[in-house]
Amino acid sequence: MKTLYQPGEAGGKNLLLLHGTGGDETSLVDIARFLDGSCRIVSFRGEIQEDGMNRFFKRNGLNQFDFESLEQESDHLLAAIEKESAEKGVAMEDWILVGYSNGANIAAHLLLERKTPLRQGIFFHPMSLEVHTQQFELSDKRVWLSYGGEKDPIVSRESFDELVKAFQTRQADVTIEQTERGHQLDMSELQSAKTWLDSQSTAK
Repeated sequence: MKTLYQPGEAGGKNLLLLHGTGGDETSLVDIARFLDGSCRIVSFRGEIQEDGMNRFFKRNGLNQFDFESLEQESDHLLAAIEKESAEKGVAMEDWILVGYSNGANIAAHLLLERKTPLRQGIFFHPMSLEVHTQQFELSDKRVWLSYGGEKDPIVSRESFDELVKAFQTRQADVTIEQTERGHQLDMSELQSAKTWLDSQSTAK
């Protein structure tokens, strides 16, 4: 899996970046630097191609997910994160997942469906993938999620609420930010995410 690495400074957060459909490993770097100017970055490029656009798992149309691909690519991504962790000397629990749209979806899926030391995430405009096979507690997980309101043509209120419920039912610490800008990111939600990130202590 193609990655981009940028070292951070002392005291900076460790951010794992997962772009949206059509993005690449550079897409969220400026956002990461806004969230924490001192951060260490590992950014992944999705390996699935859809009409020339990078994705992290296949779909068969808008919001029609290929679940076999989702599970295969989730395992592939987790293995890539474990490899980067070992190579960079960063404990898994010290990483913070930062994903947008497709990247946010697979990141949330990792926390919900895999037992992993990963425990923090910033998910811009995620949605439920309608896969709920696990029941283990998520009381060690802290996630921030944003929703673009009724103008979002991709993420419905029902789908966003289903994802939030999946985390809350299993005791995750959930923070929600709603905008009215549709599927686009706006400065208010970036500032909200930064405030949340600033409040998070590093893993012990």
